[in-house]
Amino acid sequence: MPIDAVQHSIHIRRKKNDVVFRNIARLWNLGRQAETHQDLLDGLHPWNGPITLKFENNLPLALALFGAMLVLAVFIALGNIWMQGSVFLGCLLIFWAYICFEHRQPIDEVVAYLEEIALIKKYQLAFQQQPQHISMPLNSIQFIGNLKRWFPLFERGSLSNEITRYASTVWEDENDQQHQVMVFQYHYVNEVQVHDKNGRPVKVTEVHKDLWGVFVFDVSIQGLAVTTSKRKFSYPYRYPWHSSDIRTNQRLSFYGSHQLEMAKLLTPAFVMRLANFFEQRQGDLLFHPEKHMLCYLGPHDLFKVSSQNKNINDIPALRGHLRTFKLIELEKLQTDLIQFLK
Repeated sequence: MPIDAVQHSIHIRRKKNDVVFRNIARLWNLGRQAETHQDLLDGLHPWNGPITLKFENNLPLALALFGAMLVLAVFIALGNIWMQGSVFLGCLLIFWAYICFEHRQPIDEVVAYLEEIALIKKYQLAFQQQPQHISMPLNSIQFIGNLKRWFPLFERGSLSNEITRYASTVWEDENDQQHQVMVFQYHYVNEVQVHDKNGRPVKVTEVHKDLWGVFVFDVSIQGLAVTTSKRKFSYPYRYPWHSSDIRTNQRLSFYGSHQLEMAKLLTPAFVMRLANFFEQRQGDLLFHPEKHMLCYLGPHDLFKVSSQNKNINDIPALRGHLRTFKLIELEKLQTDLIQFLK
């Protein structure tokens, strides 16, 4: 009987979707309990249960299709009362299909949560938290405000200049020397006027841009600014300097806060280290003249992950995604900066 077939289909669909909801609940629990990135991966294999992360929506789709056919059938005979009644039935089936349809939102939410946990555990990132080196913690507004004032890099926007996202971590080199680090995203907004053919302003638009960088604390180098953009710096980096190497001068611009200290610091070996750091990189590298801090700011997205969460329909695919989950640009910057600071 058709009714029996529909009841059986509804029963099977409910069982399959219950399995997906149980898997989602297990994943939330796994994310809360995992202490390391490897704990997260180990919790996904072996799974010891159904592995599906895809809702069964064949029945709602079939109902929606049939309902749409009934609605469109009215155009065959507009004056037929039975055809007009099919519109009501079609709309009812479409509404029922909408109610029964299971959206991917719960799956996407738990995947996004596990991605964040994977980042936190793998790279020891503490999002929206200050580095541990600060002996007297400030509130977040004061903390970010001080960092922006200490380096003349955060005035690019005419309307807005905000550090919208940041995370503290610790980098360690092969000699077990630790560096307190804060990774951040800088968002700025400029107002641009659009003119007509007669040169009259007709429209004002906002241009949003992002840059990414790091603050590294407790560094010994002070009072130096190096850039690939050929921009000029104001106080306290008032004094320009030129290398004896023509290629380096074409690639980099140097500024300092004290001429004598710059002459001592910028030895050929040190300039070569800077050239190596910027060999495959663009941006600005500034060392504060007093605070024993450096700031690097560049166009590379340090929070961009290498693996995208597309077509994750089961637990093995999720584990593979989290296993290959990398912040490639952050890893490159970490390697280059640690090598430079050695």
